[in-house]
Amino acid sequence: MRKFLSRFLVLSVFVVSFSIFFPLTSVSASKNSNNLIETTVIGHRGGSAHAPENTIAAFDKAVELNADYFELDVQMTKDGELIIMHDTTVDRTTDGSGKIKDLTFEEIKQLDAGSWFDPSFAGEKVPSFEEVLDRYRDEDIGILIELKDPELYPGIEQKVADALIEHNMDESNNDKWIVQSFNWESVQKFHEILPSMPTGALVGHGEAEDGEITNEMLESISSYAKYINPNKSLLDKNTVDRIHQYNLTTWPYTIKDEEWVDRLIDMGVDGIITDNPEFLIPNAKQMKSLIDKLIKEGELIGEKAKHDLKLHLTSVHHYEKEENTDKVIKHMNGFKSLLEQNKENKQISDKVYSILYDHANALIQKWKL
Repeated sequence: MRKFLSRFLVLSVFVVSFSIFFPLTSVSASKNSNNLIETTVIGHRGGSAHAPENTIAAFDKAVELNADYFELDVQMTKDGELIIMHDTTVDRTTDGSGKIKDLTFEEIKQLDAGSWFDPSFAGEKVPSFEEVLDRYRDEDIGILIELKDPELYPGIEQKVADALIEHNMDESNNDKWIVQSFNWESVQKFHEILPSMPTGALVGHGEAEDGEITNEMLESISSYAKYINPNKSLLDKNTVDRIHQYNLTTWPYTIKDEEWVDRLIDMGVDGIITDNPEFLIPNAKQMKSLIDKLIKEGELIGEKAKHDLKLHLTSVHHYEKEENTDKVIKHMNGFKSLLEQNKENKQISDKVYSILYDHANALIQKWKL
């Protein structure tokens, strides 16, 4: 059973000895020790490397890949309806043309928002904000809501706040829903309207001062926001440390290769906004080390169960190195069966079973992509 704000092992950050671990600052309302290293995973426009961005298909993919959040972009139609799309026109990601602010909701709902990505997504529609809230409000995943170009849509802050209030998402939020924007005045306005909802300031090169996130910026942002989410190229270790000194959480964007994952983790970021949530899914070798960690923490893993589980993961790791997808999936399904047997025989605790079973499912899904 996947838990909200679950954490994933970060690829390629193990030291050779497997004995030294570097826990990162966790922003979860419910911290756990399920992994060796904790980092929040945010699917950029959903799982947008695998499905058309900002569609239900992409958001479902983020859920499937066990992301902690998915990010989306909210804009407003000519008749005042909130819809999900990144560009201010429909041209790039649909079979239509025109500015969102000049089109009605019904006109936009007729468009095909999937074929541009791949013919298999033909007929995918542009979702409304309400549709997304209804579909995912009870899912074990958070939503990072970007107000896209809010200066084009007077009153959008109030409209978004009203929708969140209507869905009771302003109550006991626990950072499950977060509103952000590059337009910091809009973020401040939203914060004034709905102070119970956490907010974030996006920072690109246009917002930075000579390529730097200054202390003055951080002090100002910290007065109305909890998150600062910058372009990854604006960060270094010193900047991340300064961000944390102002009690801000930082989730850089947009990561499209695994090398950047390693670099950002080394800097100490709290989360990663990525088109590929699977970049942070553990491999079999890392899962073996997780078993050792769980034992050190006092979790029940019988000696025979430990031996059998680790031996099975050694085989999986061999097939991973060979990039033998079928064998990886087959043996990870065998690993899941082994977990079930050990749980029934009370050789592993429910917690160990849940953690390893979740990771096994995530690893299988990664190799199915």
